[in-house]
Amino acid sequence: MVIHEFGNENERVMLMFPCAAEPWDAFEDAAKLLAARYRVVLVTPDGHTPGEGTDFISVEKTVDDAVAWLKAHGIARLDALYGMSMGGGMAMHLLAWDKFPVKRVLIDAGTAPYTYPKWVCKLIGVRDYLEMKLAVRSRRVTEAAFPPERFTPEGCDPVQVYDGVMAFLRTLSNKTIWNVFWSANNYSVPDTPRGRAELLFWVGADEWSSRFRDLKWARGYFPNMRVRTIPRMMHGEYVMIHPKDFVRDALAYFEDGATQEDEEEKR
Repeated sequence: MVIHEFGNENERVMLMFPCAAEPWDAFEDAAKLLAARYRVVLVTPDGHTPGEGTDFISVEKTVDDAVAWLKAHGIARLDALYGMSMGGGMAMHLLAWDKFPVKRVLIDAGTAPYTYPKWVCKLIGVRDYLEMKLAVRSRRVTEAAFPPERFTPEGCDPVQVYDGVMAFLRTLSNKTIWNVFWSANNYSVPDTPRGRAELLFWVGADEWSSRFRDLKWARGYFPNMRVRTIPRMMHGEYVMIHPKDFVRDALAYFEDGATQEDEEEKR
C-alpha cells in the first residue's frame, strides 16, 4: 500500500479509497482540490503501484492497513471518508465493522458483497477475471467500456491518455486481478452494521443498471443511508473527469450534510 497526502496543514482529515485498476493519479486532481479544506489521505492499494512488487490481497487487508497507518500517524478520527467502486466497498467494510471513528461517509457506486451461494460467486469471479484479462489485452474492449470521448480529461490527447491506461493495466498481476474481483464482491460484514456514521450513496445515471444490486444491498444493510443519482455520469466519470464539480458536491455533503437526495430512489 502506498499513501499520497495532500493538505497536511489542515486539521480535518479525509480518507479516500479509490477504485481498482486505476493509477493513483486518476484521483489526484480531486484530492488536490479537496486539500484546500482537508488533510487528504489517498490510499493506493497493493498491486496498483508499478514496480512496487506487491499484489492486491483483499478489501479487508487494505482497510486494516489504512487504519494502522492512520493510528501510526496520530490520527484519531476521520471527518470524511470517500470510496469509489471497490473503494466504496472498503468504506462500507470499515463502517460496517466500526474499524475507525468517522463522521460522514460518501460511497461512490460502491461494490457490495454477494449474497449468492459460494459456487455462484466463484463462477461470477471467473467471468469477471476473464473479462478483465480481455480488457488488458484489447484496447478496443477497454475503449468500448470507457469511451475516450467521456474519459479523456479536458485538454488532453485521448490517444496518449489511453496509451497510458493500457500500459498501466498491463502492470496488474493475475493475482491482483483475481483478488480484486473476488474481494470487491465478497468482503466480510457483520449481520448488522456497527458503525453509526452518516452515509450517502452516489450512483451515476448512466451506470444505474450495473449498480442496482449494489445499491439495493447497501440500502437494505444501512437503513439510514441516503441516495443521490449524478446526472449523465458513467462509472468513475465524476471524480476522475469532472473533479471541480465532484468536489463542489462532495464538500456540500461533507461540510453540511447537504445532498440533492433522490425522491425517485426512495420508492
